Amino acid sequence: MELKYITQDNIDESHINITSAEMYTEFKEYNQHMLDMQKKRWAFLRDFWALWIMNAILLPVGIMTALMWKGSLIYMASGTFMPCWPLIVFYLFLMIYFIGIRKLHSWKAGLLISAVLIPVNLSFIALAVANAVVIYLMEKEDGSIRNEIGYPHFAQLVGSFKSFVKDGEVYGVEEGVVYGAGLQSESAEQVPEDPFAKYRINPEDDMGMLADNDINKE
Repeated sequence: MELKYITQDNIDESHINITSAEMYTEFKEYNQHMLDMQKKRWAFLRDFWALWIMNAILLPVGIMTALMWKGSLIYMASGTFMPCWPLIVFYLFLMIYFIGIRKLHSWKAGLLISAVLIPVNLSFIALAVANAVVIYLMEKEDGSIRNEIGYPHFAQLVGSFKSFVKDGEVYGVEEGVVYGAGLQSESAEQVPEDPFAKYRINPEDDMGMLADNDINKE
């Protein structure tokens, strides 16, 4: 997304002072783009937590089936399950460090790490494939947003609105809506005072119509 008015400082502060109609248009387009990117990031986070929840469920199940049905290559070779535990701890370390902390979102890395569990239980082949598929989806989502502006949080901007002049007419922005004030000026610094301003009440109270009680006070 190409930006003309929004600077990196605005993005870092999540705030911008809007002083023109063009800036306001870019402000709206930017926030919409950030919303679209947030949806993609939510999809990534969904897959990320699905990976850990899936492991929290399938890993204990695989260990229990190995103990109950003795479907372990290590047990078949040694007659004991003791060598299985170091492999399980090693697997957890690799997953947490490389996938969780270092953010190595590569399905090949996930498949190789998961292969450590196969000697513990042949049924862990299914877990290895499932890990690879989920990490592939994570890698795809992350790759589609990694080079976008605002990565990784994609925070929307908060705008401070001021009066601005376009083609001699004074405009204002209130609660995200551009309105014409019906006044004329050559520059934003010379915006004339609205003679009816003191008679207006807040838009949320009565849609900005003249307040009868204020007129009567005059």
